[in-house]
Amino acid sequence: MRRFLLLILLCLALCLSLPLAAFAQVQTVGDVSFAVPSGWTYTAAKDSGAMIAKQDNRFWLIAVFTPAPCSGDPNADFKAAWKRVVLALPGYQKVPDYSPYNMSKTVGYPGKYYDASSVDNTSYVRLHLLVAGKSCVPVVFLSANRGMLDGMNHMADAVLGSVRVAPLRASPIKDTITVADLAGFWKSGLVTSIDYYSNSGQYQSNSLTAVNYGYTIAANGSYTYNFNGLVNNRATNDDDAGVIELGGGFLTFKGRKYTRRHRFVNLQQALDGSTVLTLFPDREMSQINPTRDTEYYTRPPKK
Repeated sequence: MRRFLLLILLCLALCLSLPLAAFAQVQTVGDVSFAVPSGWTYTAAKDSGAMIAKQDNRFWLIAVFTPAPCSGDPNADFKAAWKRVVLALPGYQKVPDYSPYNMSKTVGYPGKYYDASSVDNTSYVRLHLLVAGKSCVPVVFLSANRGMLDGMNHMADAVLGSVRVAPLRASPIKDTITVADLAGFWKSGLVTSIDYYSNSGQYQSNSLTAVNYGYTIAANGSYTYNFNGLVNNRATNDDDAGVIELGGGFLTFKGRKYTRRHRFVNLQQALDGSTVLTLFPDREMSQINPTRDTEYYTRPPKK
């Protein structure tokens, strides 16, 4: 794993001295292929490939490793990956005492993740272990602290979702779109359940919100919108129709009732063959929290 430490140092040096990549690309390490986002500097070692982005005094590094066979015990596999990858980094000295968390569904893979700060609090790491059939693929995400790390969660999810083990092959992450790219039915949803208690701790009530919504987009950019479900325990539905406008990094749904404008983030192919559209709200980037504000729409695979 000494090569991985050298890889991190090389990535940082490259990021400071070389122009950044102008387009997304696909790279391969062993049997694993994955997408490198536009603008990220990439370099490879024998058993890993790393990409890094830098903005002012902030940096983010994502490294994908060659797979190991899965044992059938997810927690044991995760601890083995932690020893292999994280304990090779300076300042990390032990395996987590707690069980790792389950992977997010937006990534498309089953698997585990966990994160920790270095002993001297100079770096923060999050390890993902993707389960791809009989192979376990470690992917590490590194930055100076948790707040900085979470600020690039949307890109980490995009890289994680792009990982493929041969014979499958990764596809690039698209950071520009046309109206033709959006043709089809896109769906999303939200489920929240809140329990309310009195000051004495006695249960009083529950508020359930469970909604489905989506856009059916034609090749000419016209669309219909449908929203239905429960909001605070009350049935609700809504619909609209209009046209799409693209420009300046924004995707705007200009309807008869509403105009909804989003920041376009990226478009990528999911593991199950569906397409995932990632959007931010219409706010200044400095006001966006990717962990909280990222919105995903999914278009089912063609039959």
